[in-house]
Amino acid sequence: MLTYIKYISSIFLLFSFINIAYPQDFDATVLLNMEALPSDARDRLKDFKQQTEDYLNKNKFADGQIYKIKVTLQFNFRGTNGFDGYDAQLFVISQRIVDDSLKQWQPKYVVAFRYLDEKCSFTYNRSMPFIKNDVRFDSYLSLLDYYAYVVLGFDEDSFFPKGGNKYFQKALDICNKPMTDRKGWTTEVGSGKPSRAELVQELLNSRMDDFRLSYYKYHWEGVDNFYIYPNNQKPALNTMLEALEKIAEVKKKEVKAYNIDYFFEAKAQEIGQFFLSYGDRSVYDKLSKIDPSHQRIYEDFKIKGK
Repeated sequence: MLTYIKYISSIFLLFSFINIAYPQDFDATVLLNMEALPSDARDRLKDFKQQTEDYLNKNKFADGQIYKIKVTLQFNFRGTNGFDGYDAQLFVISQRIVDDSLKQWQPKYVVAFRYLDEKCSFTYNRSMPFIKNDVRFDSYLSLLDYYAYVVLGFDEDSFFPKGGNKYFQKALDICNKPMTDRKGWTTEVGSGKPSRAELVQELLNSRMDDFRLSYYKYHWEGVDNFYIYPNNQKPALNTMLEALEKIAEVKKKEVKAYNIDYFFEAKAQEIGQFFLSYGDRSVYDKLSKIDPSHQRIYEDFKIKGK
């Protein structure tokens, strides 16, 4: 019943939101760490931040997106590879808007996707055309496109069951474009991390359906209802707990399940914070069993809840 009421109210909010819909999809912020670069290389990157933000914020990536997704990209430059070539780590974090009655005026956000791409190599110069092209591969712009689609995929998955399929597929299509160096794209780059292709291939595999459906349930039926019904939050928390238990079941079946690991890395603090309202501190023992890699976090929250 609560989900039905939430659905109806969201329909009305959708129509009111359309009147102020943004033509673009992202509210992107770019952060740079260039300490490892010589001064001349830093100078060549003086327009990098603004050009990257403009590319993400002024282009259209989604079909029918009605609000802007907050996303931060932090580039930790590691060195140069020729005059216009760069090696960097890229840390991407996106935030999902909480679907409650205040989202137009006082929006709240939770983390949707957080990922460190440890080895990015690309070519950039300030005079290059920053024009979105879904056909041609560009070592830098295609990297931005890839993460734009991954972010959109997770955002859609949080509102609709497996709603991110088309965006994950677009991200995979980029990985399969003709390119001279496939390192990081379709071949692993070390550190036990998947290639970019493997990251989205895993999400599109039917073996991960229960994870993705639980991801939706955690957000749409859990997080959103937690804020929609502030005086009756226990049902939302129980739904979130059920979703987390289902995700843990998938993890037991899938040896790698990279995306589940990244989910808990991004969400552990958030989960701990939400369950302070649960009213039963033993829930943190359950959370420790669900996500043993972050047991210390849940133990700390259990103490806070006393």
